[in-house]
Amino acid sequence: MGILRSIGQFIEGLITLAFASGIGAIAGGIVGAISGGEKEIGSFAIAGAIVGAVARIIVVSRRAARLRIASARGQGDIGSIVAISSEPPPGAAWTEHAYVLFDVGGKRRKLRLPPGRAQDFVDRFAVGDVGRVIASGKALADFLPPSAAAPLRSKTGLRVFVSYAHGQDPEGQMAEYVAEVLAGSGLDPWLDRKALQPGQKLRAELVERIRQSDFFVPLLSRPYVTSDWCLQEFEAAAEAGVAMRPIKITAETLVLPPYLKDLYDRVAGEPVYLDMQSRHAPARLRELAEEMARTGRSRPG
Repeated sequence: MGILRSIGQFIEGLITLAFASGIGAIAGGIVGAISGGEKEIGSFAIAGAIVGAVARIIVVSRRAARLRIASARGQGDIGSIVAISSEPPPGAAWTEHAYVLFDVGGKRRKLRLPPGRAQDFVDRFAVGDVGRVIASGKALADFLPPSAAAPLRSKTGLRVFVSYAHGQDPEGQMAEYVAEVLAGSGLDPWLDRKALQPGQKLRAELVERIRQSDFFVPLLSRPYVTSDWCLQEFEAAAEAGVAMRPIKITAETLVLPPYLKDLYDRVAGEPVYLDMQSRHAPARLRELAEEMARTGRSRPG
């Protein structure tokens, strides 16, 4: 199918080029007729065909170059996916006529997916995903989800301390993922990757980093609520008045120690801002990151 699709696209390009050449030939022929003489008609028609073909090649090449530059630089309008649909005629494959409906700045924009990328797009993205939309006419040239390298917005300068249980693979992987999403919204996330020994106190520089943060994001799990290190980080953030954005990353029911539950209820305000086990959690995490970026500095100092 991939080979047939490539052949089809090549033939389509040849037809387009031939059409441009034909238009040029007709225009050249008209000029030749006005000039008078069959010889002039033929000469101008040939010259017109060549000019038309060259012009078409230049236009296509410049458009492709602009799209490559836009993709490389992470340019394009910020939009969210509203719907992904397919409107194939009878007997045609759905991938040949797939569309994405975007919300770009409050306006709806329907773009066609290139046949060769439709399946990959559906596998990678879903309704609610946000990214930079790069279009070529009415076709989607590229969709760039937010990342640390290509954030949706410029750096906000807002510092986020991501607190998680160390020594646990799922917690560490989730912390990296959350940090990447936060960075994609222009936030400056930080997570401590050094191991703390049992009974060891938090380093002074770590406490200071927590106090200087604009947001504190604890990744709640059973290892987290039973970790002395995590509880010290939580208490340090609570004492400094850092805005809390708790994220639950486990399906287990968490039981907090009484003193921590009281502290948690007072400083967090809500049980959790996001449950990563809930439906559409990735999209909701991006929404939370955007909310944090828009809120800005949420405490004095």
